[in-house]
Amino acid sequence: MTGILQRTWASRSVIMTSNFRPESQSRRLLLQDAARLEDVELKHQRIARFLESAGADALLLQDPANIAWATAGTDLSRFSGDDPAVNSTSLFITPEARLFATNSVDSAQIFEREAFGLGFQLKQREWFQPHEALIGDLCRGRRVLADRGVPRAILSGVEIRRLRTPLTGLEVERLRMLSRVAVHAVESTAHHLRAGVTESEVAGEVSHRLLKRTVAAARIQVCADGRNERYRHWTFGETPIREFAVISCCARRWGLHVGVTRTVCLQRVPQTLWQAYQQAVMIHATGLFFTRHGERLGEIWKKVHRIFEKFGMGSEWQLADQGDVIGYSLREAQIKPDSDEVLETPSVAFWHPSVGPALLGDSMLCRESANELLTTSPSWPQLSITVKGREVQCPGILLLPGDSSTSSMSMVADHMNEDFKCPEALDEDAPSPVESVWEMRVPENVAT
Repeated sequence: MTGILQRTWASRSVIMTSNFRPESQSRRLLLQDAARLEDVELKHQRIARFLESAGADALLLQDPANIAWATAGTDLSRFSGDDPAVNSTSLFITPEARLFATNSVDSAQIFEREAFGLGFQLKQREWFQPHEALIGDLCRGRRVLADRGVPRAILSGVEIRRLRTPLTGLEVERLRMLSRVAVHAVESTAHHLRAGVTESEVAGEVSHRLLKRTVAAARIQVCADGRNERYRHWTFGETPIREFAVISCCARRWGLHVGVTRTVCLQRVPQTLWQAYQQAVMIHATGLFFTRHGERLGEIWKKVHRIFEKFGMGSEWQLADQGDVIGYSLREAQIKPDSDEVLETPSVAFWHPSVGPALLGDSMLCRESANELLTTSPSWPQLSITVKGREVQCPGILLLPGDSSTSSMSMVADHMNEDFKCPEALDEDAPSPVESVWEMRVPENVAT
């Protein structure tokens, strides 16, 4: 049993016997996750208070991000996608009850795999019957708030989105596990980088390392040799990597997201990259340091903006966004000059500053007492930046060693090579997959 399963096993209990394919000889039991049930009950309480304050009878959720939040991790995109035109599953919640409105094809997977034992009822129709009619029946005669435009419901997407903060204890634990997988995918891929591979091949390696651990890639960026200086939101293409690459990934599991960005060089660190990186890492450290509980995001931005001005980069920040509060979406709130949102904790900030060809990024768990950097790693070079007399650890540039004939070509002074020292690569077999525990084998000598 993996370490992750060992930690969560105590909170699970056997609920019912389930019959599987006839060829399967072993009996199996479905499991209820007590921690998820507690989290769902907590979310239901938030929703009930929200409905009472709004004078509404029910809440209709169709956005997969909101459904994942309310159900403590049901990920409809794993089998239905997130396109509202094809998604035929909704969540309908009153102060007293919660139910899935879905079709006969998806109902078994929802109730046996995605949301087993979490207290949800079911209202379903055949797959060829219109989902809109089912929703219409539920909303008829009720004052319903919805996160998407639905006939007979009041659109309240912004207010519903705010229910997703602050994070719960279960969400914090999951974000830590997800971060380990995301960091491994990016950094292990970087450690194995070789000249001549294409951006798309590297993106495929990152995706493979995520998927084999049951984590999805919400966004992958692989930028060869400074391509991101011109195209700040570049994803990946067929260009071979010659000197260096930026590898960035936003990973999703249980509906939650984390982001991590790293820069890796082959045989040498170009001087132009290093100069830009030193400026970007100062911005990064400033953002991490001043992102605190109760601060208005616009005020945090002012601290970061001063660093741009200090280095004479007054307009650089206008070329790309620099940071976001992330959670059940890649952008719960954007950190920018006119942001009025106040940072509620616990929450996660993803700082990803860019200066010219330099780009780095980390996800940080913000708490009332002390922040926690989720995406730090012993397998990556670290730069210690002093902000207001305190040390902030930031990712450096990984320099992969070349052969002796090319080592003298380094465009960075020899005494600085220590900054790019290549730590030992991550174990390719770790971390373990984070698939939820759905079922267990029943020993033959145990009666059911």
